[in-house]
Amino acid sequence: MTVEMIGEKTIVVSLCEGDMRRYSLTLDDSADRIRSGLKDLLCRVGEICGLDHRGKSYLIEALPCKSGCLLIISVHTVKRRRKFRIKRRQARELCAFFDADAMLDFWRSCPQGSYTVYDYEGRYLLLPGGSAKADMMARLSEYGELYPVSEATFARIREHGTILLNGCHPKTLSREAM
Repeated sequence: MTVEMIGEKTIVVSLCEGDMRRYSLTLDDSADRIRSGLKDLLCRVGEICGLDHRGKSYLIEALPCKSGCLLIISVHTVKRRRKFRIKRRQARELCAFFDADAMLDFWRSCPQGSYTVYDYEGRYLLLPGGSAKADMMARLSEYGELYPVSEATFARIREHGTILLNGCHPKTLSREAM
């Protein structure tokens, strides 16, 4: 076996029949491909040429000759695939009030905020607005149970639920509304 570097990224390897048997290399007559043992040969060629085979891509051309074959190996650096991670929005929380009294108690005690209370499938559900404060969400656990839900659930409740309260404080309501 003779190994010769033609350029910075091109290597020519001349193999005799004995070398081909040692590395279990065969040429397929129909496709002119080397079938097996190529990995061992590439590692050996890398040792001789001082070539690091990790992270590399090879284009190998096999040319049959009378006494074996001639391999032309072109080395390419593999461009690493860029990995992207999709950040999913955290599930928003809604509050399912224990009963109507709990909803009214929250309504009286909570300052005006960005929330809407819906009657949905026989339950009173509070959907916080985009600017709902963390302290308001913490206090809601006194009046009901907090559930993490998706945006699709929020949309379904908005579409099919009945609005009962829309973030207004009892002091701001007129006498007619009460």
